[in-house]
Amino acid sequence: MDQTKTPLYDALMRHWTRCPVSFHVPGHKYGALFSERGREMFTPLLALDATEISGLDDLHHPESVIAEAQALAADLYGVRETFFLVNGSTAGNLAMIAAVCDEKKRKIIVQRNCHKSVMHALQLMGATPVLLSPEFDGDVRVASHVCIETVKEAVALHRDAAAIVLTNPNYYGMSIDLTEIVRLAHRYGIPVLVDEAHGAHFVAGPPFPKPALACGADIVVQSAHKTLPAMTMGAFLHVNSGRIDVERLKYFLQLFQSSSPSYPIMASLDLARHYVAQLTKDRVAAIVAQIEEFKMALAHMDGVAVVSSRQPDVQTDPLKVTVQTRSPLTGYELQRRLEHEGVFTELADPLNVLLVCPLAATGKLMEAVEKIRRAWRGVPAGEMPLFGSFPFLRPPLSVLVPYDELRDVRKKAVALDEAEGCVAAETVIPYPPGVPLIWIGERIDRGHIEHIRQLLRHQVHMQGGSQLGDGLIVVYELG
Repeated sequence: MDQTKTPLYDALMRHWTRCPVSFHVPGHKYGALFSERGREMFTPLLALDATEISGLDDLHHPESVIAEAQALAADLYGVRETFFLVNGSTAGNLAMIAAVCDEKKRKIIVQRNCHKSVMHALQLMGATPVLLSPEFDGDVRVASHVCIETVKEAVALHRDAAAIVLTNPNYYGMSIDLTEIVRLAHRYGIPVLVDEAHGAHFVAGPPFPKPALACGADIVVQSAHKTLPAMTMGAFLHVNSGRIDVERLKYFLQLFQSSSPSYPIMASLDLARHYVAQLTKDRVAAIVAQIEEFKMALAHMDGVAVVSSRQPDVQTDPLKVTVQTRSPLTGYELQRRLEHEGVFTELADPLNVLLVCPLAATGKLMEAVEKIRRAWRGVPAGEMPLFGSFPFLRPPLSVLVPYDELRDVRKKAVALDEAEGCVAAETVIPYPPGVPLIWIGERIDRGHIEHIRQLLRHQVHMQGGSQLGDGLIVVYELG
């Protein structure tokens, strides 16, 4: 197919050039009505903010320009079918998990350090999660990938699983070749679903990591807006297997997505696909070379170090740059210093600050170096802050209390220090990155409690944990 085409965007532009008179939604009427305060910034975008009228197709039953745009994406990624998502990878994760669950199969083997949307999908479907603990990366000091031995143990014990759900790469760009895991799962007749939210650009080829689709994964969800030039909430869902009931998947995509999908978001997906399709090896090499120059400049600053995984099976995405404290300051404190200088990063954790670089050779990277240098000037050298290990790294395999069994169980709030051994009735999710620290149905251990205390001490933003500010956590009243 001709990857230089942008059918959906072109259709919107043709529609706009007709000077349309709107007697349909949305209410701003192509920007004719809008608050004066935001009119100047919003007007160009509002010209594209149409709805399902003649010539613009229908996301939930595409037959023309949306169908062609999705087909171009499927062609680029080498899959059977691609669906545009306007509610982010969240909607894709919900739909793909719902599509494989039924009355007979509701057990899902899932990587422990997944996004909260995966956990929410399991809760909605009343599934029984079998959690796979990831390896711990001693250099970056975060949870990494799931090793093949852990997956072998899981599928041997749970051959009735409806699917395996993996997250690859992780938030820090650490990725592995999933081929062996996929082949193992397929020998047991188990489909592999991959949340590849941070890997939509892997299709550009080396030196980016190997895409999950190239490893044989059955469904892959990608947040195009994370690393491609797409609008926030724009994402792709790729189907690459006959093991998936596509009609059932389509049903759930309609269920979990808006019935009024955003045309600017969909058009940006069409354009983002076009952008990455035009990347040549030379352009990719120029992008990576500039990021390496940027990393070298950061590495020469006092009180910090640029770190990446040295695990032999792990390849780190060049767009992700992790800067680790080499001082008594935490990653959160380093991030606050950057924000004071107008430099805003993707996230901080107790020891790191994560920067996501653009998929383009741009002077802005090196322009930012002086601001970063000012932010970290005077950072005291010294011992790194001490933080306990992540509690979700053990045991390698754990089965939570099935969600269906917890629906009618009474709840109570207990002091955090007294919660050890209790079954959690609420999630605790440091955000970002949105990876659950405690799952509903999980038995709380001392590691959880200590880790939460550390996060509270550093005023880390957390979702869930409704009464943690009062030193309480909600648990089930189980015997």
